[in-house]
Amino acid sequence: MASTRLRKAFRYPSESDSDNEVDELDEEHQERLIAELQIQDAQKNDLYRKAFLAIPLLGGLFFLYTFFIASSTRQRLIALLSTSSMICTAYILHFQPIKARDRKGKRPMYRVEADNGPVEKYLVYLNAALAGLLLVASALSWRRGLGEDAWREALPAIIFSLMMFVRQQLAPLDLEELQKARYDFKGA
Repeated sequence: MASTRLRKAFRYPSESDSDNEVDELDEEHQERLIAELQIQDAQKNDLYRKAFLAIPLLGGLFFLYTFFIASSTRQRLIALLSTSSMICTAYILHFQPIKARDRKGKRPMYRVEADNGPVEKYLVYLNAALAGLLLVASALSWRRGLGEDAWREALPAIIFSLMMFVRQQLAPLDLEELQKARYDFKGA
């Protein structure tokens, strides 16, 4: 007795679906839907990355202005370090976006290391150290009773932390599970 196997197509469940209605997508529609989701996600991530890029750039302009109006050498040094931190933060956000993660580490480690130059490897850590140094200077200013200077010195660390959070949130969608579910049942 030969039996016939029917292929069940992928479909998105929706609130309007009832158990009796079946709204299934064939393979072509599945692939088109996944491609559209990837394109939309990439466009949104690019838009948000550019929008959030304004924060460190405006911070950099503020510290550049502070550099020119500073009255002491210490204030100029802090403004210069803060401007450097803002430029690094903007560079990290714009030019080093998070890439989609490999689920099981399919790429050998030597290839990952070869893909990244020293800037990609160490800039985040160096900028974090610079922001930490400015936080120490902020704490010292706070202890001396210089509240305005303390906030100005803490601002690069706050902006850096915010941008690292934004950078993590702008990671590409992981559509691997959706792609695996495309052809749940294959026919003969």
